Amino acid sequence: MGTPLIGIVADRKKTSSGAWVDIEADTLPHTYARAIERAGGAPLLIPALAVHSDGVRRLLDAIDGLFLPGGRDLDATLYGGRPHAENDPPLRVRDELEIALVHGARARRMPIFGACRGLQVLNVALGGTLEQHLGDHLDLTPHRAEVGTFTSHRVRVTPGSRLAGVAPSGSFAIASHHHQSVRELGAGLIPVAHAEDGTVEAAETSDDSFCLGVQWHPEELLEPDGLALMRSFVDAARAHAFAEEV
Repeated sequence: MGTPLIGIVADRKKTSSGAWVDIEADTLPHTYARAIERAGGAPLLIPALAVHSDGVRRLLDAIDGLFLPGGRDLDATLYGGRPHAENDPPLRVRDELEIALVHGARARRMPIFGACRGLQVLNVALGGTLEQHLGDHLDLTPHRAEVGTFTSHRVRVTPGSRLAGVAPSGSFAIASHHHQSVRELGAGLIPVAHAEDGTVEAAETSDDSFCLGVQWHPEELLEPDGLALMRSFVDAARAHAFAEEV
C-alpha cells in the first residue's frame, strides 16, 4: 500500500551555525522525523505560516496522517486563560494552524497522534482547557525535573482503551518534559493514562477513529513502547490512505 505521508508542523526558532548567528529557522527535533520513518511513515514538514492556515484543505489532501509534536506552550487566550508567568512566548500562527489541521483531519477521520504539546493542541482544538503550570498544584519534578532534559516516570494505562491495545503492559516508564497538562477534556476525549499523582498522561477519542494524544515523548524512548505507538499511528495512516484510494 506504500508509505503514508505524515504531516507535522514545524516550530520557528533562532538557530546559529558557524558565523551565522540567531537566524530564524523552521525547525523540528530530528528524533520526530526519525521515529516516523522507523515506524514506516514519511514525514512531511510544514512551516507555521498563515498561508497554510488558509489552505488547510490542500495540506490535508497531501497527507495521510497528522502528527502533533511537542514544543512551546499554546497561547492561553485560545482557551480563555490568562498567560501564566512560567509560559513560553507563544507562536500564535503555529497554534492556529495545528488547531485548524485537527478540525480538518477529524472531519475526514484522518488519523491524529499528538506528543506532549500535541496532546494539549488536540485537547484545546476540541474545546478543552489546560492546567498552565503543574508546579502550582503538585510536585513538578517527575514531569520536568530540569528544563532541557527529559525526566522518566511511570504511567498507568486504562485497561480496554485503544492505548492499552498498543501498550498492553499496563504500566511503563516514559520520557517526560512538560509543565502544563490537560485540565478540562475536550469534546469526545476520554483519559486513558495517568501519572501516579493523577495527572492525565494520555487521552483518546471515544469513537473508532485513531485520534490519540500522549503527554510524553515516545520519539525519545522508542523501546519498549514508543515505537509500537508510532507504528500503530502510521499503520492507521496507511489504512486511511488505502481506504481513500478504494
